Amino acid sequence: MRTAVSDFINAFASSCSDLLTRALRKGVSVQVDSISACPASELPDAVLTSPAVVLHGTGCSFAMVLERQLAFSIMETLLGGDGKTAVENRPFSDVEQAVAASFMDKLADCLNNIWRFGSDKDLTRDNMSEYFSESGFPAGKEMLHLAVLDVAWDKSWRKIYVCIPDSELDAAEAVLENAFDSGGNIVLTAEIGSSNLELEGALQLGIGDVVCVAPPQGGLLVRAGKKALWLAQSGAVGDSVAVSILSRYQGPEPAYGRVVAILGSTARHWKDVLALDSGDVLVLDRKLHSPVQLFLSGKLKAEGQVVVIDKRLGVRIKKLL
Repeated sequence: MRTAVSDFINAFASSCSDLLTRALRKGVSVQVDSISACPASELPDAVLTSPAVVLHGTGCSFAMVLERQLAFSIMETLLGGDGKTAVENRPFSDVEQAVAASFMDKLADCLNNIWRFGSDKDLTRDNMSEYFSESGFPAGKEMLHLAVLDVAWDKSWRKIYVCIPDSELDAAEAVLENAFDSGGNIVLTAEIGSSNLELEGALQLGIGDVVCVAPPQGGLLVRAGKKALWLAQSGAVGDSVAVSILSRYQGPEPAYGRVVAILGSTARHWKDVLALDSGDVLVLDRKLHSPVQLFLSGKLKAEGQVVVIDKRLGVRIKKLL
């Protein structure tokens, strides 16, 4: 499987470890065992008869499948057990269906959080189906890329499967290449603020003009790809601009404004991005006293100097690009 998609699957596995550790109240390790291509008609029974959820992106789909024993172990733990009881291959009760659906929602959120590193649109989710064959995915005998994730805790091994149809791999890769580079790095951008200046007005900006930008309440915004993740405060490390992470961004997902002022950016491996926490410092690709960049509709438009006018933050344009 191609690099960007493989990094996506590995980052999802890391998020699964955190989610399952919280759900099972014990340390869980999730590792990618294998990623291979196979016809849908040759999927193992463990995939075909397990709880599944299908997520749809722009031009592509993913299916996540929990091995049945893993699903029952999670449900038993969430309902007060130890998660070790072996179960026969029986249908879920109504209570188990509700618990399983809730957990699959959280699993889908993990996948969505990683997906949004490269896309500003969420994956949409079908209702959980107890049986893969009822989910409408995959269709016919299409070739699939099947990622097998090994889940380990208390010397028990279970599996999670992620399936991507071969015909939709290009569409998935196109999004994920915006998130992961060839080394598995994610671009982190420190955003001073944005302005919803109308396009006509933005195109008429000139040298000396000031663009007022509104930062989110509580600090600068740090994005991973296109996803808003943290609030931060600016600082310096040596002669470079840096930001210190204050907290996770908890507000509504902020859309890019028409004009965006960028303090700087840096690239970090996805493992480092997922591990970032309050107090961590990111050194940006900008030197002290160098101009900040203004982007218009995603394209670099100008450089300028940060100013404060009537208690409002703005950028005075020094150079048009």
